[in-house]
Amino acid sequence: MKIGKSVSDFTDRFKGCIASVGNFDGVHIGHRRILARVKERAREEERPSIAITFEPHPSSVLYPARSVTRLTSPAKKFELIGQLGIDGVLAIPFTLEFAGKSPRAFIEETLYPLRVHELYVGHDFSFGAGRAGDAASLRREGELMGFEIFEIGEVYMDDEPVRSSRIRKYITDGTVDRAAVLLGRHHSVTGMVVQGAGRGKTLGFPTANLGEPAETVPGAGIYATRTGWRGKLYDSVTHVGVIPTFDVDVPGIETFLFDFEGDMTGGRIEVFFIQKFRDTKKFDSPEELKRQIAQDCEKARELLAGEEAKTYIP
Repeated sequence: MKIGKSVSDFTDRFKGCIASVGNFDGVHIGHRRILARVKERAREEERPSIAITFEPHPSSVLYPARSVTRLTSPAKKFELIGQLGIDGVLAIPFTLEFAGKSPRAFIEETLYPLRVHELYVGHDFSFGAGRAGDAASLRREGELMGFEIFEIGEVYMDDEPVRSSRIRKYITDGTVDRAAVLLGRHHSVTGMVVQGAGRGKTLGFPTANLGEPAETVPGAGIYATRTGWRGKLYDSVTHVGVIPTFDVDVPGIETFLFDFEGDMTGGRIEVFFIQKFRDTKKFDSPEELKRQIAQDCEKARELLAGEEAKTYIP
């Protein structure tokens, strides 16, 4: 799959493409429906397929004070889109200057040079300064410039709309198993393993301490997880949050991998969150905490043994 930042990177091989435009944060099952249609039509028409997106996420530029976290890093988003069989991703750099452009400017500078044949967007798609453009205005412009617009309706799962904001709330609430239903995969966070204080090793459960990830961090608690390291998945148990037993009030993410020996410090891991099974709590002594960790490991093994398989991309 080709990845580029400029329209000029795609104007040769991708002219006449079947395209979609969106943020695609999380590449959830609603996004997947749109992109699957793009891929299907590209195959039927024997044309290239392309996903047009924006980096960084527009919210981080337009509303920095809101501190909206991402469901997927740019690399993960591109990887997931590639898994769906899309031929190219145009990741337009999103700046305040770009945000100030009119809807017509976006069409003339992006869609027209690509000679887009068909464009697929979500039900709530908007673009241009002040969100002035929508599917209806695209359709009017498309009639003039020779491309068709198709609006894909909102996807529902168990009578609730599939939206990135809703998935993000499930994750921060700790309901990662529910988030997985709407994502169509387990939510994961990725980062470098940093040097920790060594408390886990002292207790007999050496953990990998994850540096601050780019993705949305689940709410505080203990989770059954799977951890990707060098192309292999390990069953694991993960603690998110502060450590009250040792008066550590800085939240973190630390993971204990089952049946693993070695030092991952300085390496990159991906932690897939399967299910939260208890809250964090303060224990009266390290020995009491050690006994609880042993119980947590058994509980995590039990949950992972019965867990329904979903998509992993370690």
